[in-house]
Amino acid sequence: MKPTTESAVPNSTPQLRPARKEDVDQMLPLLVQAIDDIAYALAGEGDLERAMHILRELMTQEHNRISYQNITVMEQEGQVAGILVAYAGDDADRLDQPILDRPGRDTDEKYALVKETRPGEYYLDTLSVSESFQGQGIGRALMAAFEQQGKELGHTRAALIVEQDNGRARQLYERQGYVRDETILIGGHAYDHMIKPL
Repeated sequence: MKPTTESAVPNSTPQLRPARKEDVDQMLPLLVQAIDDIAYALAGEGDLERAMHILRELMTQEHNRISYQNITVMEQEGQVAGILVAYAGDDADRLDQPILDRPGRDTDEKYALVKETRPGEYYLDTLSVSESFQGQGIGRALMAAFEQQGKELGHTRAALIVEQDNGRARQLYERQGYVRDETILIGGHAYDHMIKPL
């Protein structure tokens, strides 16, 4: 019997890496799981199937908020176990423009893109862990990676938003040093904008 080569065996140790376009089939459900109704605002579309098609295209394109370029994945056992989407608050308008300019985008107010981040922040747009990998510390590892990225890029403040009725997530962020500085409304839901010095 031939010995198994290392490359033939999926690595069971979680590994952080930049996302690739070909990860989209695994990343899209994680994105939607985390952002819920904001997915429709990003897509500018109320039909689920069409919204998912639009988000898939955006994730494989460059220079927009949810581009693979702004995504870090945690890979485990050959699968995307979790994702983090992050970018500089200074870049938010530029990253939203291709989304707003998409031909056929519904201009109804319910699909308006609300500015979630502020200049000077390194912004955690999305953090999501696959249900089959939850409880293994992947969320904490992604949060640590997000903050490390921010520091390496020269940012002095991290930021994120959390839905007000998501007490569990807010407690997690508070334990990690995030404090609420304002409330914003997105799609009729109240979110706490939280910040932390880096």
